[in-house]
Amino acid sequence: MTTTFFLDVPDAALADWRALDPDREPQRLVLGEHYWIVLSYLRLRAAGLDVRLDNDVPATGPVLFYAGDKRALWRRCRRNRSRALLVAVRSDRHPVGFADVEVVQNAESADGRRALHVPHWSQPGLVARDPARGDRPRTILYPGTPRNLHPGFNEAAWLEFLDRHGLRFQCHAAAADGTPPDYHDFREVDLLLATRPSGARLVRNKPAWKLFNAWLAGVPALLGPESGYRELREGPLDFIEVDGPDAAMVEIGRLLDDPGLYRAMVDNGLRRGAGFTDAATAGRWRLLIEDVLEPRARQLAGRPAPGWRRRARDLSMRLRRALHGKG
Repeated sequence: MTTTFFLDVPDAALADWRALDPDREPQRLVLGEHYWIVLSYLRLRAAGLDVRLDNDVPATGPVLFYAGDKRALWRRCRRNRSRALLVAVRSDRHPVGFADVEVVQNAESADGRRALHVPHWSQPGLVARDPARGDRPRTILYPGTPRNLHPGFNEAAWLEFLDRHGLRFQCHAAAADGTPPDYHDFREVDLLLATRPSGARLVRNKPAWKLFNAWLAGVPALLGPESGYRELREGPLDFIEVDGPDAAMVEIGRLLDDPGLYRAMVDNGLRRGAGFTDAATAGRWRLLIEDVLEPRARQLAGRPAPGWRRRARDLSMRLRRALHGKG
């Protein structure tokens, strides 16, 4: 049974995405649908799974689509009177009520029945830190744009700390001409820092992507209080949790004073990262498709078109969200 990854783009753009080598051109992957739909298709095709990337909905079989494309998917599904199994990749968006199954990006959002967790793919084309840089941090990276960083990292105390210890702090940001940053290049990065403006408030719907990219790159991570990180934690060397610049300065000072701790975090991260390689993630996708999605798709193919049930479920979820602010 073929699994379809749906992308709402014209045929010419679809052909370009099918031909992409994500490790040679990682900068082309920018949006959620690029990572969850295009990259999933490319990785699973390379792993030998029966998948296709299409802008239409087949009559039957699993169809995975990004939540942001739900209206386009629904129009095609109704037009074709499809009995396909509709699988929404939720990402950071609200649940898609008419979907038969949802793929969610951390375990906090999963229920084991309709909402199923699959980790994010690792950063395409990832280049690991140069081990010749030694065990003393010099460059700290925030892997995002400045507006999403805790505001305390723009204040005088943090800037003075960096200057006093000879540290460089950089953010991923597009160049003036719009050229995207080299998200994949960690060769000259010694620490990864990611703390959102929400401070100590627990963030529940984000993936642990930054954490396992840091593991794979051989870079210790200082991260904010997010469930996606916490659910992967097995020990103190996995990452250091900080809720703002004061805590970050204390912990970075500890790493500066103790090269052995820095090296232990690097070695531990490389070990943990083995569970989040592309091969490991492809294995999780294979189990999901073969053990869950294909059997459910076969059951659905033999029934009447489930349009009214899907609309009723979608309306129920919308009403619940409007009344209670819950997905």
